[in-house]
Amino acid sequence: MKYINFHTHFPPADTEPEIAIVSCVAPEPLQQCPSNIWLSYGIHPWYIHNTDTKNLLEKVKETAHNEQVIAIGEAGLDKVKGPALELQKQIFCQQIDISETFKKPLIIHSVKANNEVLSLRKKRKPQQPWIIHGFNGNNMEMEQLIREGFYLSFGPRILYPDSKAAESLRDIPIDRLFLETDHTNKSISAIYIRAAEIRGTSVKKLEHAIKNNFKHLFGDIVE
Repeated sequence: MKYINFHTHFPPADTEPEIAIVSCVAPEPLQQCPSNIWLSYGIHPWYIHNTDTKNLLEKVKETAHNEQVIAIGEAGLDKVKGPALELQKQIFCQQIDISETFKKPLIIHSVKANNEVLSLRKKRKPQQPWIIHGFNGNNMEMEQLIREGFYLSFGPRILYPDSKAAESLRDIPIDRLFLETDHTNKSISAIYIRAAEIRGTSVKKLEHAIKNNFKHLFGDIVE
């Protein structure tokens, strides 16, 4: 069994123990990765400033044809960093459309914007799965999102015992869970070990459950 790293910005140095989705940001070209490493591609809300958004969206559509790109994103909303929220929403909604058109799940960046993301999901009623990466909300937020069909991916914040993420990870249904390293140098194995401790289970059981979740979203692209 391999660790699945749901969201990272760095291709793994060793692909033997790890399967990863490497996040690539428009308009940059796709990272060159082995065929057993997967990619996501999208317009990050931080990088909408002073850019030609029409060309950015065309780049995402063009890149979505690539078979190694299995998800759109990270796309989303950020109330701390980035342009005006209304502009962020416009670009996010257009990426929702791309996700639906290409039938590829949407990986979401949400900072202090879970209510807005939740509201958009209720309004848009997408057919494709939505996954909030780097989730750091409390149990109430987690439960609201899970009720609306979200998946949540937890990252290095779970390594800190007093984090809201650790509390939510403990209680999230196992069939809605992913783990990731995001933009850090933490190892995915350390994330899995800590997650298993928090949930009171074995790493093997966690690996098996997350592999099943991955297959539910992307089919049999992993053994």
